[in-house]
Amino acid sequence: MHPRPARRSNGSSDHPADPFRSDRPGDDRAPEHGDGDGFDPVPEARAIAATLATTLGPNGLDKLLIDRGGTALVTNTGATVLDALEIDSPIGRVVRDAVSTHGDRVGDGTTTTAVLIGALLAEAERLRERGVHPISIADGYATARRNAIERVRERSTPVGPGDDRVLQQVARTAVTGRWDETAADRFADLAVGAIRGVGFDAARLTVHAYPGGGLADAETLDGVLVDTDASSTAIDDEVARFPRRIDAPAIAAVDGGLSPRSGDVEATVSVDDAEGLTAIHEHGRRSRSRLVDAVCDAGTDVVVCQRAVDDAVRTSLARRGVLAIERARRDEFDAIARASGAQTVTEHRDLTPDALGAADAVRRRTIGGTPAVALTGLPNESHVSVVVRGGTDHVAEETRRIVDDCVVAIRHAVSGGIVPGGGAGFVDASRSVSARARGIDDRSALAVEAFADALEAVPRTLARNAASDPIDVLATLRARHDGGQAAAGIDRSGAVRDVEAAGVFDPAAVLTGCLATASETAIAVLRIDDALVAGGSGPDADCRRGPDADRGHGCSHDHGHGGGRGSDRDGSSGEHAGYPWALSH
Repeated sequence: MHPRPARRSNGSSDHPADPFRSDRPGDDRAPEHGDGDGFDPVPEARAIAATLATTLGPNGLDKLLIDRGGTALVTNTGATVLDALEIDSPIGRVVRDAVSTHGDRVGDGTTTTAVLIGALLAEAERLRERGVHPISIADGYATARRNAIERVRERSTPVGPGDDRVLQQVARTAVTGRWDETAADRFADLAVGAIRGVGFDAARLTVHAYPGGGLADAETLDGVLVDTDASSTAIDDEVARFPRRIDAPAIAAVDGGLSPRSGDVEATVSVDDAEGLTAIHEHGRRSRSRLVDAVCDAGTDVVVCQRAVDDAVRTSLARRGVLAIERARRDEFDAIARASGAQTVTEHRDLTPDALGAADAVRRRTIGGTPAVALTGLPNESHVSVVVRGGTDHVAEETRRIVDDCVVAIRHAVSGGIVPGGGAGFVDASRSVSARARGIDDRSALAVEAFADALEAVPRTLARNAASDPIDVLATLRARHDGGQAAAGIDRSGAVRDVEAAGVFDPAAVLTGCLATASETAIAVLRIDDALVAGGSGPDADCRRGPDADRGHGCSHDHGHGGGRGSDRDGSSGEHAGYPWALSH
């Protein structure tokens, strides 16, 4: 059996602000057979992790995102930050795509995943400097990942759908630090009530954000809300004269548009005289009349379309008492069809009385100056729409993201149980992985122990963001966990306490998802030994084959050998110049 690596210290003056440097005593031996100046993906991955690390936890700070058009957005949601970053380096894009995929699949934990990836690659870099082969590191990381995930699952506590107190605590944990205490309670109540109203099926829940109000104006609607401003539905004079409420409407769902023009082929018609022009207008009028007749003859009161509705058709329908909603979002369109019982048709001529759905009422309303249509009392399937408000568009959108995070946390808690939060779950998993390393008798034991060290990057970052000394906090955490206090974690003040008693919980599924994505990404990066520019065909192919390939091939453009796109020597030019908008090496 190989000896466990010596513990390192992050008190070293070499790395005073590195959030991924371990706090364990050091091993400063020279590399046995290092990789020299070859391909090194670690700095690129660490740059992304460091960018997001300061947003982690209840004391995480916000990022001001500014796009090329000058639009500013303030957020501390890791997924939102990553989506906005312009990343030039290939490894940076690999890490970003992995974290984004995790966010799409799990719905939470993107920042934690990025922090873990940075820590795992930093630990791997130190092992490679000591002569450990990347394959041995990958094998050790795979073993450690399995052990850590099993430990989290063993420590998880089931939560019942009716346990309101715990579900609200889970939602509060997800929101703590992003708003004040009163708002956190309001978010938790909204999220718990909304997801319970749809039987914990997030597919039947939508969250809408509107400016011009506050969190106290948030409401939960039993039905589907369609933002007619976003869907480009014009409220002209005829539609404006509609009653604000239509009782017991018959609802048609057209998976297309309502226009006399058929197909997507553009055609040009030439006329030689006024009679020809009149004939064309008359043909269009008859086509529109037949279309309107088909919709009305089916007994339709409200028609919801996936594509555009011709202006003249919409006005004619309004005069005959039919409200047309165009360009409904796909999720809203599908929800309306399912919940109302309407059969989806692709053409207006396919509409029949049997294809229509029903609802108790359809109401036109204005929310913060934005027109909307609410369909309530849908008979076939329950659907809940949460309406949140904010003083500005940016605040309203951030409020929507917070509610989404609360809903995700609650759903995962019910399906997979919970573990103590505040970094306690990662410390507990680190102890379990470290114990596993002592039973391995090959060089992968070093990687398993390094994995255990990397897991402590999460509580270390939480402590640093809370302005506490991470060395002291981690020493206290280890001592508490060694003494059997598995619920010892870091509270919002940065102190170590029993987070379970404080009601701080994380969904187990989020932790296991973070562990799986981070380890798989780190292993994939570790197995890369070089970055090659792939050749192709065309006039510029020779330019892509290396700095000497242009000799004599006669291309006229600048190869940029002195510093590529977005990475000019002086850092002042290039398409993606500037940090953090361009992360490259």
